[in-house]
Amino acid sequence: MQQPSSKTKRIRCTLPVLVLITIAALDSADKALLGASFPMLEKALGLHVDTLGYFSLFTNLSYALGLPFWGYLLHRYTVQHAHNLLAFSCILWGVATLSIAQSTTIYSQGFFRSINGGALASILPLSQMMLAEQVPSSMHGSAFGFMGLLEKAAATIATSAVVWYDDWRIPYNFIGCISILMAVAARRYTAMNTATRRHSSTANNSEREDHHNLSFVGILRRISKMPTFVYLVAQGLFGAIPWDAMSFVLLLLEWKDFTKEQIISYQFIGGLCGTVGAFVGGVLGDYFAYIPGGRMAVAMFAIVVGNIFYALFLFSEVYHMSILWYSLFHLVACWCPAAACRPICIDLARNQLERAQIVAAWVLMEKISSSIFGAPLVGFLTKRLFDENLVSTNLEKSRVLAGNMCLLSTLFWGMCAYFWATMVKIERRQKKQKMMSNDEGEGHDAGHGHIL
Repeated sequence: MQQPSSKTKRIRCTLPVLVLITIAALDSADKALLGASFPMLEKALGLHVDTLGYFSLFTNLSYALGLPFWGYLLHRYTVQHAHNLLAFSCILWGVATLSIAQSTTIYSQGFFRSINGGALASILPLSQMMLAEQVPSSMHGSAFGFMGLLEKAAATIATSAVVWYDDWRIPYNFIGCISILMAVAARRYTAMNTATRRHSSTANNSEREDHHNLSFVGILRRISKMPTFVYLVAQGLFGAIPWDAMSFVLLLLEWKDFTKEQIISYQFIGGLCGTVGAFVGGVLGDYFAYIPGGRMAVAMFAIVVGNIFYALFLFSEVYHMSILWYSLFHLVACWCPAAACRPICIDLARNQLERAQIVAAWVLMEKISSSIFGAPLVGFLTKRLFDENLVSTNLEKSRVLAGNMCLLSTLFWGMCAYFWATMVKIERRQKKQKMMSNDEGEGHDAGHGHIL
């Protein structure tokens, strides 16, 4: 295959990548707005903790249900029109975010948050598929680590802005407007990659000839026979639940009577550590990728150690110790997506279309699980305990909430670590079997040579 010129490399590593990563960062910022606005929604709309959990349920379920829809559109219009789908979703999610800022009732909030979640469902599979085309496979971890770095930074800025401004609607309006503007950039600049490959890549010609044979269900049938994908989905089903339950972290900090400045410092310091952790995770994933099960081992380490730091943070009531554990948690726990999850999904795919579909299948199952057992379950358990003691102080409420969050995180992250450990064993066994097969083949060939 002819290597692209240095000029082509520079172009593909600048504008398209920059636009894709910026859209992914806005996606992360938009998702972070809900949890950050929990305390203000509780006061402004008079909502209870369980109702806030239902908001998270609406958003995540619509996100999960939107994944097959965007997968169908991508299959219907092929990867050559992926940039148009990306631009359309940016407009849809931007309008929904602006509408959330104008909503003053529970029903309108729930409706527009559902539209918002469905639109955001397109960003991860589309951006991951398109970004993977811009970098070599040996650099996938670092590329996704850089994407994760900006995603964490954007989420940190968004949550801090919600806490800082007295009017929670200001960050929603800002992100909504920027998202609509990014639709123009997505349509103009991200089309360059697909246009170039359409004329120069024979692989794409083959893909266009048989893309009608591919479908979301067909891809699921193929990859469901792969043990690596099955366990990857299994770890995601459990591992995503505590992250969704973190929607209550700001409410927990407020109930611990921390000041506004202290709560903002949590967002900045935790977000800063998360940005560094995401990039470090990608680099570590690439570094250990040559060891059988290396990427999985990095992810397993992050889950186990991160869970310890998270539990220490939840029960710390002294500001300095609490923010220390919070920072260490984000520094380590953010390794998994860039180090293992995203590169593994990319490696399982055979072409561009399958890359988006596999990511959609993985996130679909993960979101359904976290939608049901994440924030809604924490809110339900906490509300039930509050009803039994109507004279609870803020500190007592924080201890109940921290206990529920710690119980769920330990349970589900423990299951997540188990599946990562199983994936390590599977990959090492497959590597050993492959080496034995190669040795047998070489011996067989040598024997034939002796006879001849």
